[in-house]
Parts: sequence; structure tokens; C-alpha cells
Amino acid sequence: MIRRQNRLLAMLKPLSIAMLLLSIFSIVWLRSSFVSLEYSISSLEKKKSVLMRDRKMLAAERASLLSVERFEKVAVSNTVNGGFTFPDRVKVVYVKKAKDNEPYRASFKER
Repeated sequence: MIRRQNRLLAMLKPLSIAMLLLSIFSIVWLRSSFVSLEYSISSLEKKKSVLMRDRKMLAAERASLLSVERFEKVAVSNTVNGGFTFPDRVKVVYVKKAKDNEPYRASFKER
């Protein structure tokens, strides 16, 4: 009986040392994986901030390009064909689509 206990203790000592080493290495591996994930997240956050800044710049540029003042300025300053002018109410032509396959109808009357 005593020999069996000694054998069991002799087997448990190397097994416990192996388990201890395995747990230490697994903790180190998990920590290094965590650190590398933190670096990846940090680089992605930097990319996100750069892209958000670019998005804001593009939205501001789009707004300036689509502004009514810019269209008016370009239309009035255009020298080809004398430039654009605002139409008189008399010169406005209304185009209505007829039902089904009939052609469009144009008239100077609103209705």
C-alpha cells in the first residue's frame, strides 16, 4: 500500500510540474495575443479617424460644389451664348405628360 502511494506521488510530481509549465506558457501566449489585438485595434482606429476626416472634407467640398450661389455665379458669368438669365413668367413653358403612350404636351399656360 505504501509503495502504491509512493508510485502515485512519484507520477504526480512530474505531471504537476508539466501542468504548471503548460499553464505558464498558455498565460504568456494569451497575453501576447491580447497585446497584438490591441495593436490591431489601435491601427484600425487611426484608419477610421483618417477616413472620417476625409469623409467630412468630401462632404464640405460636395456642399460647396452643389451650392445655389455657385450655380448662379457660373450661369451669370458664362460668356457662351450671352450667359443665363432668369426667365420672365411669360416665357415659361410647362410640359405635361399625357396618359398612356400619348406624346408630351407643351404650353405657355400653367394648366
